[in-house]
Amino acid sequence: MFRSTRPPARRPSAVAPLVLATRLLQETLRFQQPPDALLSDAFRGPQRVGPRLRQAVGDALYAALRDLPRWHALTTVLQGQGGAPLDVARCRTQPDWCDSVIRLAWPVAALPALAEADASAAAEVGDWQARARAVDITPIPDTVRLGLPDWLIERLRSAVGPEIDALAAALRHPASLDLRVNALRAKRPAVLAELQAAGLPAEATPHAPWGIRLPARVPLQGLAVYARGAIEVQDEGSQLIAALVGARRGETVADFCAGGGGKTLALGADMRDTGRLYAFDTVVCRLDALPARARRAGLTQVHPMAIAHERDERLQRLAGKIDRVLVDAPCSGLGTLRRHPELMWRHTPATVAKLAALQQRILAAAAALVRPGGRLVYATCSLLAEENEAAADAFTTALRGDFVRLDAQALLADARVDDPASVVEGGALRLWPHRHGTDGFFAVAWQRRG
Repeated sequence: MFRSTRPPARRPSAVAPLVLATRLLQETLRFQQPPDALLSDAFRGPQRVGPRLRQAVGDALYAALRDLPRWHALTTVLQGQGGAPLDVARCRTQPDWCDSVIRLAWPVAALPALAEADASAAAEVGDWQARARAVDITPIPDTVRLGLPDWLIERLRSAVGPEIDALAAALRHPASLDLRVNALRAKRPAVLAELQAAGLPAEATPHAPWGIRLPARVPLQGLAVYARGAIEVQDEGSQLIAALVGARRGETVADFCAGGGGKTLALGADMRDTGRLYAFDTVVCRLDALPARARRAGLTQVHPMAIAHERDERLQRLAGKIDRVLVDAPCSGLGTLRRHPELMWRHTPATVAKLAALQQRILAAAAALVRPGGRLVYATCSLLAEENEAAADAFTTALRGDFVRLDAQALLADARVDDPASVVEGGALRLWPHRHGTDGFFAVAWQRRG
């Protein structure tokens, strides 16, 4: 029998956590894959990797991404970079340089978990901490103090003014775990009681009528309440967007940019699995898991459809026939920095401008599907006015009165949302992590004239 002479692949567990986390961070900064996908790939295979190592490496990776601005100052002092910030683009083309920077300025918050997982890293950790304590970073620039790129600080300060410090602090803090109770399977009080009986500190979300909040991520797959489809992971802000759509029994509804289908499932529950619910997306793999998720949720009227682009000819047969259309538009995702801190370094003003143009094209195409008297909802998980208020105003102007803006507060009140006034600004749903404990979201609704 032929036996390969190739040495076996080294297991992640055989690699020092500090080395593995460094490699994953370096790969993240090339922006070819998101960090959660890189983590999943690193531990995939038949090998048994303990949860302690997984947790330590994951915590270190995300702590590093949140602490990138501190590297600006540390690399300046310790490596003599002449005042230049950490060059994320350079990490893509010069991995050796990136590796040296990462090792020199590993975030303090990540070190205890790494040292605990692997005692061999303790000496390197202690040496780094000693050097970090000796560094005098004065004056502290805003990008280090707030943990955000300069261009983003400028835009957010114009939006929230003196609240910028509170917003930046909220964005650096890991997100809570929000759940949506599936109305087809259970009631919120019963699910709350079941989770609390399992020892989980679950509580009702302050606004969404089906929401439950846990302070941190926990494994749900082993819980009976999850297995029977009574709960779905969904941020409270995302639940409020679905509530703004106001889907009803027997209607025809479209989720124009469905992605993984989280909002699709929420709309299907609101429709009580009646009518017809379309889920469109241009990326086929995003829709792959939706049929299985729909079955677990008890939904039979969900119809995923991969489209080539927003002008796909197959959409024409639905023109003017849809009761409610949700456009959860592709955006910068900067409202999700608590979960995806790498996005602040992936985007620039130029990429945001390109996204804003795409959003207008998608919104115009989706509007053509809405029947007279029907509702159109535009939403993003962005914090930026270019993708939010400016996009909504541009659409309203371009349609010359074909669509009339609706008051989000009234719509949310109809959906039994608690204290809707506190989540509405200028007639639109506007959520901020430091004010509402959710990701950053924006949504506005229109009605098509009859």
